[in-house]
Amino acid sequence: MNYSARNPALSLKLEGWRSRLLLVLVCFGFVGLAARAAYLQGVRHDFLQQKGEARYSRVIELPANRGIVFDRNGEALAISTPMESVWASPPDATLSGTQLSKLAKILRVEKSEISERLGDKARGFVYLKRQVSPDLAVAVTALNIPGVFLRREYKRYYPAGEVMAHVLGFTGIDDTGQEGLELAFQKSLAGLPGAKRVIKDRAGHIVEDVESIRLPQDGQPLMLSIDSKIQYLAYRELRDAVIANRAKAGSIVVLDVRTGEVVALASLPDYNPNNRVGLKPAQIRNRPVVDMFEPGSTLKPFTVAAALEAGKITPSTVISTAPGSLKVGGRTIHEAHPQGAITVAQVIQ
Repeated sequence: MNYSARNPALSLKLEGWRSRLLLVLVCFGFVGLAARAAYLQGVRHDFLQQKGEARYSRVIELPANRGIVFDRNGEALAISTPMESVWASPPDATLSGTQLSKLAKILRVEKSEISERLGDKARGFVYLKRQVSPDLAVAVTALNIPGVFLRREYKRYYPAGEVMAHVLGFTGIDDTGQEGLELAFQKSLAGLPGAKRVIKDRAGHIVEDVESIRLPQDGQPLMLSIDSKIQYLAYRELRDAVIANRAKAGSIVVLDVRTGEVVALASLPDYNPNNRVGLKPAQIRNRPVVDMFEPGSTLKPFTVAAALEAGKITPSTVISTAPGSLKVGGRTIHEAHPQGAITVAQVIQ
């Protein structure tokens, strides 16, 4: 027989002690919860608010429009056209087999490639296809796949194509200068992107614009000394001369003799900056700018013409090229091919 059952007073005493212990434990629990709440609401308030906002608040970039490049007459030589890029949020993108097949067909990529990119659930942003045509963008939107979105970007377009290729250069897929004036004036042409804070739902759709953090600043326009009409004529004549003489390469520069401005500059081999598939380094080389030319023979006719006009020499005047060097000021000029005593006509020859 239980002793407490034989002693009612002891039983009541034990039950009272258990009740008080339970009450104390419950009170300690409430005190702990209150202390934790005070700590979270007071000391860790910013951290918790940041974590909460991270689930629905996003800062998205607003692209800046790249500056237009003009010729001396105001004709546009390089412009940026808006394009759509397809991107996805892997944690939110769950595609059925049918949706995956349709999306791969529209974007003209392998299904395995899309599955691989969407398989990394730790990433919140992946591109599926950059800079698609407007009809493809409409087709992707019509699929209405959760977690798959469109992003506005800009693609550079060059109306003159090969004619202005070596002068302008080109930009990469991120619209940053890679060659030519696009690279040289990257900072002023690119501008500064903006940013705004938005609220997104679980599927990644923007449901509200919260605030504008920074307005985008479009790039500055660039006015060149190039005359596009003279540029075309120079390019055409250079191309015909290279073909007629079966030359490996050629270059031409047209200057304004009054100001020294470059009004045309072309080089061959050339390329189409709007379609650079299979582009080779030799095609990008801007030969008039980067190649070194020995100027002696090219300037010789101008020097002789000035001397003839001044009456200082005649075509039969004998010039001594020996011993092959001439000191002018503090510099010594060397003759690459000393010929001894020859006439002015032979010098030109």
